Amino acid sequence: MRKSILFIAALCCVTMAHAVVTYGIKFGEVEVTSKNMDDIFGDGKASFDAQHNTLVLQEGFSYSLSKGIVTIDTKYEPFVIRLEGNAQIKASVRSYNQVRIVSNGAYTLGITSNISGSALRCPSLYIGEQATLKVLSRNSQKEMYALECIGTLTIESGSLLAEVTTAEVAVRAGDLVLNGVECIKPKGCIREPETGNLCFGDGTPAKIIRIVPKED
Repeated sequence: MRKSILFIAALCCVTMAHAVVTYGIKFGEVEVTSKNMDDIFGDGKASFDAQHNTLVLQEGFSYSLSKGIVTIDTKYEPFVIRLEGNAQIKASVRSYNQVRIVSNGAYTLGITSNISGSALRCPSLYIGEQATLKVLSRNSQKEMYALECIGTLTIESGSLLAEVTTAEVAVRAGDLVLNGVECIKPKGCIREPETGNLCFGDGTPAKIIRIVPKED
């Protein structure tokens, strides 16, 4: 009996040692796990640092999805995207976590929606120094945006470029904090009386938002 118990215990330990951990990040059908986290797509361009809840994107990272979305729903806050070079996501991104975009240089993350709707939707967004976020929604319907930030959009000496081709508003945010940057286009924004949300649109056929660092 004792030998049977020891065998079962040992079997459980082996099973647990080989258990695959998931982190709540899905690129379409590709899920980030403890098995692929060091090289998510097998090309050395993307990895996940579970200890710091950080997705690291290298120079030349490019991901494209014809249908479906990139989903972020991790256990810890915030979810960080660290740019080690220019990167591109050609898919709509939905995050249930706060998102922080930081950069180790003057690098750009481009997000282009592949479906009708917002290119990036998240509870709150922080764009750090030297980082540029470029979001484009080509087929936005009413109440869909290039960037939809339910809470606070903070730009800390970084840049935001946003564009929609068919909707009235390029960016919608609960609040806006600008540090060391200025809104080049448009010069102002509208606060919705019903919701209190801030909406940005420049009144041209393609609604374009440009927020860039102030010149010294």
